[in-house]
Amino acid sequence: MEEEEISLGELFAIIKNKLVLIISLSIAGLLLSALYTFFVVTPMYESTTQLLVNRAVDENVGIQLNDINTNVRMIDTYKDIIRGPVILEDVKANLDTNLTVSEIREMVNITANENSQVFSLTITSEDPVAAANIANEIATTFQNNISDIMNVENVSIISEANVNPNAVSPNIPMNLVLGVLVGMMLGVGIAFLQHFMDNTIKGSQFINEHIGWTDLGTISVLSQEDKESIEEYLQSQTAKSNRRSRVI
Repeated sequence: MEEEEISLGELFAIIKNKLVLIISLSIAGLLLSALYTFFVVTPMYESTTQLLVNRAVDENVGIQLNDINTNVRMIDTYKDIIRGPVILEDVKANLDTNLTVSEIREMVNITANENSQVFSLTITSEDPVAAANIANEIATTFQNNISDIMNVENVSIISEANVNPNAVSPNIPMNLVLGVLVGMMLGVGIAFLQHFMDNTIKGSQFINEHIGWTDLGTISVLSQEDKESIEEYLQSQTAKSNRRSRVI
């Protein structure tokens, strides 16, 4: 079976012919994306507090490299302790919240840069005020209880969490752009699908190039008005012929 080739010009012609469809679907994608972004998705807010791991040292000796390495390695342990029930149950009780320990744990994200004694505790919540309160309560509870848990006092809060009124999700510009792109791609896909699924004969060029037949001419289809005009003409010619016959 011979493969059908299509030129770049024909591709642009297809898009041009279906431009209204493509634009309509792009606008529909934008509207659906806007509805989803502004009325379906719940905005989420983040609030972050920072903690420093730095145990007390002898003033005469100063800070040793081994002490720093030990503090950095302890951050991984502290992450597990913070997300554990020993801390989060106290946080729940202190805040008198309806959230469960598991729900609070899902809100917690702890990050630390490599070889840094500082780690960040971020809370993500639907309520920006609640996010800040939970972050600060977890940091305070952890700082107060770590000495009893591990018999060390090397955690300091260096930055409290503040209320951030700006939502971190959804990303409104990105969602709107994606809506337009999806609608546009769908419109282009439908345009090409309709074109390649259309098997109707579009003219003599189609017959010559795709079927291989020779165009011998065209047959016009008479409209009802044309038929009536022809009948009137024939009747008038017949009447003239009859009059001539009687005269002869």
